[in-house]
Amino acid sequence: MTSLDPRGIVVTPIKVRDLPRFLKAIEPIAAELAAGDIAGALMRHADAVIEATAIGAGVDRAWLEDQTPDVLAELAAKVLEVNADFFVRRVLPVIQGAADRLAQTASGGTSGSPPSSMPDTPIVT
Repeated sequence: MTSLDPRGIVVTPIKVRDLPRFLKAIEPIAAELAAGDIAGALMRHADAVIEATAIGAGVDRAWLEDQTPDVLAELAAKVLEVNADFFVRRVLPVIQGAADRLAQTASGGTSGSPPSSMPDTPIVT
């Protein structure tokens, strides 16, 4: 999903290269963002909101800092909308599926017998 901001900024899901910085920026505001409380996040953690929004919108932080607060709020909402949808619909199912497969493997799941190349008894050298 992408979203076009009135200023012509196209907000797309964040890229892997931006993930570490984006996650670091949203860490202090995660609870507010999960509740959709951008205003609360802005009041308590303005720097984190500015950083996460600049990363998520793909704009220079200096440019964003020169804007009025309504621009920040609008862009932050777009970044949240686009990335929440992306993470919930696409990323989380992939991660959950991998975690389920790993848990099944770790618990000796029922996915079949071991490959025939595996020895029945341990090899001691």
